Amino acid sequence: MLKTTVSIDRIKAIVSGFKKRSILVVGDCMIDKYIWGEVRRISPEAPVPVVQAESQSERLGGAANVVQNLSALGVSPYLISLCGKDADGELLIAMLQKTGCSTVGLFQSENRPTTIKTRILAGHQQIVRVDREIIADMNKMEYARLWKSAGEILPSVQAVIISDYAKGVISQPFVGNLIKKCKLLGKFVAIDPKERHFNLYRGVSIMTPNLKEAHIALGVPYRHCSDEEIKALGWKIINKYRLPFLLITLSERGMALFQREGTVFTHLPTVAQKVFDVTGAGDTVISAYCAAITNRASPLEAAFISNHAAGLTVAELGTASVGPDALLKACIEQIMSRPRKAI
Repeated sequence: MLKTTVSIDRIKAIVSGFKKRSILVVGDCMIDKYIWGEVRRISPEAPVPVVQAESQSERLGGAANVVQNLSALGVSPYLISLCGKDADGELLIAMLQKTGCSTVGLFQSENRPTTIKTRILAGHQQIVRVDREIIADMNKMEYARLWKSAGEILPSVQAVIISDYAKGVISQPFVGNLIKKCKLLGKFVAIDPKERHFNLYRGVSIMTPNLKEAHIALGVPYRHCSDEEIKALGWKIINKYRLPFLLITLSERGMALFQREGTVFTHLPTVAQKVFDVTGAGDTVISAYCAAITNRASPLEAAFISNHAAGLTVAELGTASVGPDALLKACIEQIMSRPRKAI
């Protein structure tokens, strides 16, 4: 059975242990570029706003943002992914190395560019996004290089996060062989899914879809759901994909945790005080959940911690990450505010 309460002592013990853990992230990495400015006029060439650019920044995106989140929590991250053999690929490597992540599993391919998502913003409003990418499954050379890296890294980590952005890394036979190898080695495997690949995910330890992705997992039209409908949706996914656990993120409604053994369901209301941007929130959830699980957290404790991590990151504009001190403070504040109630 799931634990029904969360204590301050347990949360302290779990979060303090992050720095002793290593987690492998496998998936599609990218750079998120932001051009910040103001709109002062409309273009005379077409009815579109003209953004007067004032600054530019680059952040790790996709699977690389999961790495950033793990590193911020104190976990030692590893990455297996692809990028281009180009200037942006070199920038990506440099940014990853600043997080403390080993880049031995990042292969610079001559067959694809580094994926770049450029967002142009005026104030807090995104005006347009420009993507540079090639969406294609790995070729034989790319597969061989990544599979070799997986064999070298897997024995030294406690868990694996599969971060699927449908750019090509998460494809057969690579992901099928990876999941099999993880099972043989007894590794916890969490997957942040993408709609076109649900058939690849059967048998992982946990899946963390949002509500729209949960509908797609069952091939049903997306719509607003009541609490009872969310429960029914979750149990169907658990059974269809043979999952021990499922965590559905529900935006402003929090998250829903399902455990196959004992048929246990827990709803965790949102703890976000303000929401500026949900970009990368799923990366934060899966990072914090896995970090907690590797420190012997119960599924409920891990979901409680990841819920608070997400609540902190959505208060920031663009992809963001949270440190262990801020996370611990947020968790303790909620526990102390409801000392006699189960969380």
